[in-house]
Amino acid sequence: MRTIALTYTPIVHRAIVILSGVVVLAMFFYGFFLLEAVANTAKRASAEHQVSDLTSKVSQLEEQYLRETSDLTVEQAEAMGLEIPKQVTTVFADAPSKALGYVSR
Repeated sequence: MRTIALTYTPIVHRAIVILSGVVVLAMFFYGFFLLEAVANTAKRASAEHQVSDLTSKVSQLEEQYLRETSDLTVEQAEAMGLEIPKQVTTVFADAPSKALGYVSR
């Protein structure tokens, strides 16, 4: 009868341990990133809902503003204490500059 002797090779043992660790770490990161993707999708849906609500509120406020300003007459404005400006200052912005500033001309 022949016997085959298996020798202990520390390199193979270390390689198996390292490979197992890499697989476990990869599975952990896969689960983590999958949960993050699901959470971000839920947050995006919530943000879209909030944007829709805010757009609706802004629309209502714009409608109210237009309705109230269209009904306002000069006489009513004067009765409320508003005055027509006597001097108007124009503000210019130069094209090359992206910063706005006041220029009196």
